[in-house]
Order: sequence, then C-alpha cells, then structure tokens
Amino acid sequence: MNYPEQDARIRQGWEARRGAPLVHVDVKPPVFAGHPRFSRDFSYQIAIFVLRVFHNREENFYADANRALIENSRFYIENTDVRDDRDSFYWNIGELGRAVLRYGSLGTEEPGLITKEAEDVFLEMALGYCHDMSRLTDAASGGVETWHIYESENHHVQRDSALWQLELILIRHGRGGEVMGDGATVEEHFAAWTRFFKNWMRERAGRSMFVEVHSKCYGTHTMKNLMPLIDFAPDEELRRMTVDFFHLYWALWAEEQIGGTVGGGMTRVYPGSAERTDSEAAHWAWYYAGVAAFRAPSGSDYVLLDCGYRMPEMIVQMILHPEKRGVYTTESRPLGKASPKDHYPDYYVETEWGGIYRTSYVTPRMILGTLQCPQLTARGWVGISGQNRFQGLTFSVPDAQILPLPAPTGLHNLHSTAPTIGYNAFWSMMAEGTLLTQRCGDYKGGMRVFFSDAGGVSEIAERDGWLLTGCSGAYAAVRVVRGGYHWEAQQSGVHGRWLICEDPATPVILEAGDLSRFPTADAFADAVCALAPTEADGVLRYRSLYGHDFVMYTACDGASTVDGEYYAKQIPWSFRSPFVNAPWKSAVVTLSFLGETMTLDFSAGDFPADGGAE
Repeated sequence: MNYPEQDARIRQGWEARRGAPLVHVDVKPPVFAGHPRFSRDFSYQIAIFVLRVFHNREENFYADANRALIENSRFYIENTDVRDDRDSFYWNIGELGRAVLRYGSLGTEEPGLITKEAEDVFLEMALGYCHDMSRLTDAASGGVETWHIYESENHHVQRDSALWQLELILIRHGRGGEVMGDGATVEEHFAAWTRFFKNWMRERAGRSMFVEVHSKCYGTHTMKNLMPLIDFAPDEELRRMTVDFFHLYWALWAEEQIGGTVGGGMTRVYPGSAERTDSEAAHWAWYYAGVAAFRAPSGSDYVLLDCGYRMPEMIVQMILHPEKRGVYTTESRPLGKASPKDHYPDYYVETEWGGIYRTSYVTPRMILGTLQCPQLTARGWVGISGQNRFQGLTFSVPDAQILPLPAPTGLHNLHSTAPTIGYNAFWSMMAEGTLLTQRCGDYKGGMRVFFSDAGGVSEIAERDGWLLTGCSGAYAAVRVVRGGYHWEAQQSGVHGRWLICEDPATPVILEAGDLSRFPTADAFADAVCALAPTEADGVLRYRSLYGHDFVMYTACDGASTVDGEYYAKQIPWSFRSPFVNAPWKSAVVTLSFLGETMTLDFSAGDFPADGGAE
C-alpha cells in the first residue's frame, strides 16, 4: 500500500537537520551510585549523526560519520564496564545497527558508505558484547517467563533487541559460528531471540500490554527497539507479528487521546512531564497521522524515520476524529503485582491477576482515567508498576488537566535536587466520569491536586464545598473530603498551581462531564453541588453524578465497592472498548472503527499464553 502523506512527513523529519555537524558530547560522571560513567548522550549524538548522514547522502560528512562510528565502537571495546551498564550502550544500537545493516559492506541500501575500518571495529564491539551478555537461557524463555523483566520493561527490550540486531549483523558477516560465553553459537542465540520476541509479543497482547502502562517517555524506547524486527527479520512471521503489535500499540493510544493530547492511567510519569499533556508517542504520531505538532527529530525519532512501518488508515482516522468515537469507557487489566521471587534488578510479575483494573472514560472533549488497584504495600508491586503512577482528567486543549497526585518523596538520581519519585502513592475508585482517590496507607507524600490554567481553562469557582472549572465544553468539580487546603505555584514552568490538602490523607473526589450530558457549565455545577459525601468510622459513602454508589474504606482496611462490586475488578478481557477487544490471554485482538475491522494474530508464539505445554 501507498502512504504518501506519511512518507512526506517522514521526509520532512529527515530534512529537518540536514547539514548539521556532529555535536560532540563528553562522557559524563555516573548518574546512579555504584554505576560507571554515563555515555548515553555521547553515543546518541554519534548514532543519530551517522544514520542521518548516510540516509541523506550528505557526502561532505561521510568521513566525520565513519570517524565517529569508530570512536564510539572503540570506547565500548575499551570500557566494558560502561558497555555492560544499563544506562548507556544499548540505548543507541537501534540507530547504529540499522546504519551498518543499510550502509555497511553488505548493506541493503548503498553498500560501502561505511568504511571497512569502521565496520570491522563495530563487528569487534558487537562480538564482544554478545559474547559477554547474550545468554541462551534468557533468550529461550517463553510464555509467562517473558514476564521476568530485567531492570525495567524498556531496558529489557533494549538489551534483547540490541543482542538480536548485533547477532544478525554477525551472522550476515559470516560470524554465526562464533561461540558465545555460554558455549552456544551466535546462530543458536539469534534463533532463540527470534522465538523469544514472538512469545513476548503474544504475552503482551494477551495480558494487557505493558507493566510500564502508557509511560510518556519510556513507551517509545520500548517500541523503537521492536522496529528492527520489522525491517530486518529474516523470519517473515516475526515481521508480520511485529507490524500487528505496532497496530495494537497505536490503536490503544488512539482511543485515549484527543488531538494528540493523551490521558488515562499511566505509570512512570515524572513531575514536569505529568503536568504536560504531550508525550514522545504524540511526537511520533505526527509522522503517521499529522496530529499534534512537528518537532525536529532527536534520539529515538531517527529509528522511526528509518523504519518501514506505516499506520493503517483506520487507526489514523481513529486518532483524527474523536467526535466519531463518541462517549465510551476503555478497560484493561495490566500486570503489576510482584511475585514472591521479585528482587530488583530482576522483576518477577504475577501473571494471572496483576492487581490492576485500568479504566478510562472518554468523550470528544475530555479523558478521565486511573489505575484501580488493591491496597497493597509498596513491596506488593514491582517497582516499574508502582513508580510515579498517573491519573486524572485531561481536557482536549494541550496542557489542560486536573491531576490528583500525592507529592513525590524520593530523588531520581545523583543529580536530582528535588523529589521526583513516588512508589505506590495512591489508590483510586472510578466509574464513568467519577473518580475517588486517596494516598496509600504506607505512603508519606501528602495529597494534592494540580489545576492547569492553560489557555481555555476557566477560573476556579468555589461553591458548596466544590471547586468548579472547565475547558472547551468539558467541566470538572473537585472536593476535598476533609480538612482545608492552600495553593502553591507549579515550579516546573508549566502553567498551573497545586491545591495542597491540609489533611495529607484526605480522600479527594473528582467529577467530570461535558456537553454530551450537561448543556451548560451551570447545569453541571447545579448537578454536582447537589451531591455530598458522608464519612464516618473510616468509611466514605458517596452517590456520584452518574448515579454510582461508592463505599470507600479510607483507613485502607476494608473491601471498597462501586455499586456493591469490589472496585479492583478482575475482568475477563485483556482489552475492552468499542475499538480494541481481546479476551484475557487471547492470541487474537480485534480492532474496529466506523464499520471497519482488523484482526491482529499473535498465535505464532511457541508457548500458549497460559505458559503451559502445547
């Protein structure tokens, strides 16, 4: 099929930095205690320069690109401690590997642009890394074993994809018989990694995708490292499955965004990013759907530019037309609970009941979403699930949000000057446009609510205990259940301010609605202000704007319910919405929009989704 509009935007991305010289970045001191130096930025600048120069045929930079490729490869040959660390080497292999595959001596595009010296040093680096880091026992895992996650979801995929890609290059250069550190050959490892990725995608499709749920920054790092499977996999089934996996990723993103403004419950969303509605995925979506705004490419964007994936028109239309999607709820049950074996840096995730009931209420003007979780301690969740969970109301206008998020309590790394990390910070209950939330019992950060004052957001009015505001035909009301509050300015440059609850453990209620149900802001306000929660003996009772009965045990010691049903439901679906549907552990996902359907088939994995024998 032809995708002229997508192709034109991708060409624009390639041209955006044409003629720019290499920006040399020094290797930096360690970012985390006990780790070696940090070379990610040093290598990223080289990687994107090399790939851009050869793709654009910028002949005046060929010598610089080859020298830079040699410099990068020799650095990792000579500094294996940095090479083997989680934060540096494999972050840029997605760019450099495809440069060698396209422009090396056996390149698929224009062989020989990369010199023999640069290629030989790269192969030496690749063989050393694969010899020391590739393990057949890791690659041969399948089924639920793919939920044994190294460091984080994006780290795990980056490492495994780097090994797959480097081993493919070694095989193409006649090095497939080389023996790895565990005694198996490069070819045996590559075959096992190919099988692994089939099983990995089947498992994610069958169990609600990622533990790092809709992460604004880490999601694209994960997806970028699947792109080599589309472009270079000798196994046609793996190529097809990966294309289907991208269709699924974008369909899930499409149904919870409005004009590139994304909402819904997420994990691993850091302060500063949380208060803004853009994301790395939104910048990627510009290339495919023309949504959001163009940003000159950097980092991972160059892998997208070079990848042959194109978004189907059905998903493009789903992104572009929220008014045709209407009003609906999305449901899924992503994994997050820690198994008894869980021990950082190796995360072991419970695979039968991951603990999370994720819901979003979406209209053409707003998205309300959260992660409904049982009230576990922080150790009850793997770290990449519990870290910096995100929830709240997102309007259709960029950066217009209301976010009930307890204050962070921990530092991210050695260079952090203020807290940016919180684990297991809140628990919440939700039905349609109503959200009740409270900090978790063992969490130390106090309850607070971010109110954006981005363009189009109305002034906050207080009436009958409710704080009322709205934006572009959508309305919101916030109620602090007990105690007073005060206001603090937002510090990260985003327009807005924080409501700080005087009682740090108070529940907060957020009601949201729009023109589809309330013709005016006054009609919404009148309906909300007729509502009042009651709290006694550690139990909050509330009949919502939508007629749902909430019973919330605010001492975190009871079975809280919505309409008499336990709130953190174990639904029998991996995904359920008008547009994306799959039963739990199914290898088949159905996409639907405006009468068109698409079936995504992940059944090629060798292991059934329950992890049992075939």
